[in-house]
Amino acid sequence: MHPSWTSLALLPQLVSLSLAADTDAWKSRNIYFVLTDRVARGSDDTGGDACADLSNYCGGTFQGLQSKLDYITGMGFDAIWITPIVANTDGGYHGYWAADLYSINSNYGTADDLKALVSAAHGKGIYVMVDVVANHVGPSTIADHQPEPLNQDSSYHTQCAINYSDQNSVENCWIANLPDLDTQSSDIRSLYQTWISWLVTEYDFDGVRIDTVKHVEKDYWPDFSAAAGVYTIGEVFDGDPNYVSGYGSLMSGLLNYPMYYPMNNFYQQTGSSQAMVDMYDQISSLFPDPTTLGSFLDNHDNPRWLYTKNDLSLLKNALAYVILARGIPIIYYGTEQAYAGGADPANREDLWRSSFNTDSEIYQAISLLSATRKSAGGLAGDDQTHLYVADTAYAWSRAGGDLVVLTTNSGLGSTGNYCFDTQVPNGSWNNTFGTGSYTSDGDGNVCVSVSNGEPVVLLAA
Repeated sequence: MHPSWTSLALLPQLVSLSLAADTDAWKSRNIYFVLTDRVARGSDDTGGDACADLSNYCGGTFQGLQSKLDYITGMGFDAIWITPIVANTDGGYHGYWAADLYSINSNYGTADDLKALVSAAHGKGIYVMVDVVANHVGPSTIADHQPEPLNQDSSYHTQCAINYSDQNSVENCWIANLPDLDTQSSDIRSLYQTWISWLVTEYDFDGVRIDTVKHVEKDYWPDFSAAAGVYTIGEVFDGDPNYVSGYGSLMSGLLNYPMYYPMNNFYQQTGSSQAMVDMYDQISSLFPDPTTLGSFLDNHDNPRWLYTKNDLSLLKNALAYVILARGIPIIYYGTEQAYAGGADPANREDLWRSSFNTDSEIYQAISLLSATRKSAGGLAGDDQTHLYVADTAYAWSRAGGDLVVLTTNSGLGSTGNYCFDTQVPNGSWNNTFGTGSYTSDGDGNVCVSVSNGEPVVLLAA
C-alpha cells in the first residue's frame, strides 16, 4: 500500500516531534515511573480494594494508565516511564520476563491500546519512555521464545551463578536463573538493534530505559543505544561512582545510583550532608554530563523510602533534592500516596487502593516542587552551587541564584533558623513551598526559618 500524499505531508511534523525528544529535551523533564500492572484496571477505575497478591498480575492496563494521565500531570510530571510492554512468560506481571519481543503483553491490553496511550500522552505534552531488557529473557523453555533464533540454546550463555566480584561472571552468568543472552554474538546484537529501532518507531516512544546494563559487556551498548534513536537511560545497579561512570559514555544517561545512597543516608538521618556534597562533586568530575543522570529516592527494586524512614517531612526534603537538584527527576508511582512497602514485591502496591487521592499531603508537595522546577526554567543545566553544608542542613542554588533551596534532616516537628550566603546580594525570593518572602543583605546573606522540618524553596520574586 502506498502512503497517501496527506501522510507524506505530515512526515516532516512527525520527524520533528521525534527529534524533539533528544537528550537535551529530556534534561528539563520530570518523570513519573509506573508499573503498568499497578496503576489502574480500566478507563473507569476510581479505586477499590488492594490487590491480594502483589507477586502476580493485579489487573492494571494501558487503558487504565491512559485514564490517569491527568492525575499524573496534576503533580507536574511531563514524562512517564512504563515497565516493559512485550509479551512475558507466565507470572511476568512486571514485564521483565520477555517471551516474544514483537508481541504485546495481553494482560495490559492490545498494541492499539498502547498506541492510544502514547498518543494521548503526547496530546498532553507528556513524553513516554519504555523499559527494555537486552540481557536476558523470561524463565521458560528456550524453544518457546520468539523471534528466532531466541528459541535456540545457542543464543544463550551456558548457565552459571553470578560471582559479583568477577565482572566477566556478572556479564555472562544468569541473573536470578534467567536465560542470559549471548550478547557477544553478532546475530543477537543485530536482532536486538533491529527490534529496538522498530519498537521506538512503531509505538512512537520518546525515550528508552535499559535494564541490567552492567550485566552486558560494554561494547554492546553504543550501537544498541544508537539504534533506539532517542534518549536512553541505563540501570547500572551499583553505588560506586568510579564503576558506574565507566558506562557514562555508552548511552545518553544513567540512573544516579551513586547519589541514591548518600542522599538517602542524609535525609533518613544516617549520613552527613558533606558525604552527599562529596559524592556530587565526584560525579561532576567522573561523568561526561551529570545533567543526563536520573535522580530518584526509591523504585521497584529498592524498598520504598517511607519503609526505611517513616517521616513525611524528611520525605519532602528528599523530594526537594530529587526534583530541584541537578539531574532528571524520577518519582516512583505511589510515593504521592505515602506508600511504604518494603522489598519487592511489597514495594509494588496497586495505586487504586488510594482512590487516586489528589488531596494527599505528598501529592500536593510534589505538585509544588514540580511547579517550582518549571517556573525556574526547567533546571536542565549543570548549574548547582553548594551554599550551606551543615550537620543537619544542606542548601544549594540554581539558575544563577533565582532558585535557592534549604533542606534539613531534623524531621517532623523540628524548627530552626538558618543563615547562609546565597551569593546574591540584595536578592528577593518567594517561598514557593510555604509562605512569605525573603531578601538577602548587601553581602548576599539570608536567614530562613524552617517549620515542621519542611524544606524552604525560594524562587526569585
